[in-house]
Amino acid sequence: MSSHIFRIENGVLALSLVGDADDADWQTPGGITVDLITLAAYTTDPAEGIDLSCQVTSGALMSSPNTTTDTTPATFCSPEQTTTSVGVTSFTLDVSLLPDEDIAAGVSAFLYEHDTEEVYFLLGLDGVNPPKAVGRARCVAAQVGGDPKVTRTVSISLPVLRRPDIEFGNATTSRIVYGSGAAPEVATAAAGRGKRASSDDAS
Repeated sequence: MSSHIFRIENGVLALSLVGDADDADWQTPGGITVDLITLAAYTTDPAEGIDLSCQVTSGALMSSPNTTTDTTPATFCSPEQTTTSVGVTSFTLDVSLLPDEDIAAGVSAFLYEHDTEEVYFLLGLDGVNPPKAVGRARCVAAQVGGDPKVTRTVSISLPVLRRPDIEFGNATTSRIVYGSGAAPEVATAAAGRGKRASSDDAS
């Protein structure tokens, strides 16, 4: 395979609160699949969601391997043996952003107001085209205040609650890897909060 360089030129990051009546299997507002999701699904209701894109200086889905090492002591017949078991990888959504405590309905206020609440996230590395990831995380409040007379950035790390759905590729050719390992029930962009379209609805 030849070398390849991919640069993030037009990233997006949006969060939206998970509703009390939302299906437990949904990875996005309305249960829309990752290939059909739009930014509007997260931001139509300003009280429920927010587009952080223009304040994000870095956004990444970070993985942490879950490994356990078991050591069997040496015996008269065999040397010490070490066995490593691999568990399910955990993820965080790590974000650096420009804070906006001076805006009443800004990103800083949203993060603080909804601290610890469950949110849907959309991380797009080419707008809403692939590559992009969707899933559920816990909202985390950002730092408030800092050094004077400088442009500040703050960093937050949102714990991701389960494996996200990721669409790899580009606007022409893509492949979806579902966090659950299987494609979810089909939903459409027209599906509303608290309602998932059935396969019959999507046909």
